[in-house]
Amino acid sequence: MPIKDKLRRRKDGSYILASKAKESKTGDCIECGENSTTRELLFRYKQDDLMMVKDYIEDHLTTYHTHESITPKWCKKCQCLLGYDVRMRDESKL
Repeated sequence: MPIKDKLRRRKDGSYILASKAKESKTGDCIECGENSTTRELLFRYKQDDLMMVKDYIEDHLTTYHTHESITPKWCKKCQCLLGYDVRMRDESKL
């Protein structure tokens, strides 16, 4: 009968706390770590989600005139939206 404790043994023989161990859950993407079963995500291949992303970019660019461009960052494996890269205008050149 094993002793119940809060430690977990790694393959190399070292021990870590069980709460700090990273185990992948079912549905987790290997590359980005997002899980569509526990979170609502926007996907590149869904028409409604892509329209929401484009609408957000359009609204953002019209609201913030100092932003030159916005590029959405997508996961290469599961195609979910990870975030946006915003490029700022250089005000000194204007």
